[in-house]
Amino acid sequence: MNWAERRKFMYMTITLTLLGMIGFLIFRQFVNVVPNCFDGRKNGDEIGIDCGGGCQLYCPYELPGPKVRWVRAFQISSTVTQAVAYIEHSNSAAASPYLEYTFKLYDEQNTVIAERSGVTFLGPLGRTAIVETLIPTGSVPVARTTITFTDPIQWKKIPTALITTSIKTDRSIIEQYSYSATQRGTRVVAVVQNDSRFSFNTIDVIAILYDKDDNVITASKNLVPRLAALSSKEVTFTWPFPLPTEVFRTEIVARFNPFTTEAL
Repeated sequence: MNWAERRKFMYMTITLTLLGMIGFLIFRQFVNVVPNCFDGRKNGDEIGIDCGGGCQLYCPYELPGPKVRWVRAFQISSTVTQAVAYIEHSNSAAASPYLEYTFKLYDEQNTVIAERSGVTFLGPLGRTAIVETLIPTGSVPVARTTITFTDPIQWKKIPTALITTSIKTDRSIIEQYSYSATQRGTRVVAVVQNDSRFSFNTIDVIAILYDKDDNVITASKNLVPRLAALSSKEVTFTWPFPLPTEVFRTEIVARFNPFTTEAL
C-alpha cells in the first residue's frame, strides 16, 4: 500500500469513526429518554400513546360517556324554543374540556324542524345541564328532542381539590313581574355562593322549575362572567309569560370549567 492509499484509508477511518460516534450518541439519546406524556410514543405506564396510566389525558373510550337523564324543548315565544339536556357522569376525578353536542327538535311526524350544535365542557362528576337558547322553530310544535355527543369524548384528570368543589344556591325566590303596562312575566332570583378557594370564569347558571309531581315545567340559563373565591352573586332568570303550572321546586345548576379555574 503506497502513501496515497494509506492517507486515503486514514481519512476514511477517521470519517467512519466520527459517524459511528454521532450515531451512537443519537441512539443513546433516544434509548435513554425518560418516558413522558408528550413524546408521541407509548411508553412508561401509558395505556395508549400519551394517554392513560399516569398521564392527565385518558385514552379514547377508556371512560364511559355522560348519561342523558332527560332532554326537553321549552317554547319561549310563538316561534322560539330552547332545548335543555339534563345529564350526569360518574367518572371519578375526570372532566372533559371539550364536548361537542347536537340538539335535534322533531315535529309529530318525526321530521327535524330545528338543529343546533355547540361545544361545551363537563365539570367534575355529578349532574349538570346543557342549554341552547333562542332556537327558531317557526309555528311548528316540538314533539320530541334529542341530544347526541361526538365520539370519542376527551376526558382529563383534574386536581383532587376540584372533585368535591361545588357552587351552592344560598337562596332563590320566584315571583311575577310586569315588563309592560299590560304584560306580565315570571322571574326567579337566586344567589349563588362560592365557598371554595377557587375563582371561576364564565359560569353557566341554569334554573330548572318543577311541578308538584317533580315534572319539569321550564328552564332558563344565565351567564356569570366571573365568580371569585369566597364570594356570592345574584343571578336573575326571566320568562316573558306567567307559568301555566305552580312551581313546587327550583333547581339551580351552576356549571364551572375546572380547566380555567384560578386558585387563591
